[in-house]
Amino acid sequence: MSQRKLRPYILFGFVTTHDALAAEEVLKKTGIPVSAVPTPSSLAGGLCGIALRIEPVDSDRVRAQLADRGIDVRAEVEMGDF
Repeated sequence: MSQRKLRPYILFGFVTTHDALAAEEVLKKTGIPVSAVPTPSSLAGGLCGIALRIEPVDSDRVRAQLADRGIDVRAEVEMGDF
């Protein structure tokens, strides 16, 4: 049996749902693949219930796009799944 490797991804967390939805809209308009997902309970302290999942290769572009628009990212964490 072969072992499956974890595929890394980045989650961005926000204090408000408004920020999460605004960030999702910005990223979609700029062509960056993004998925809205529930904020994991391990990150939930002080964050809204929506996190954005992106590919690690896009993280620098995401940070730049959101900073340019004044959208406050409160958490960024690399995670993995199969």
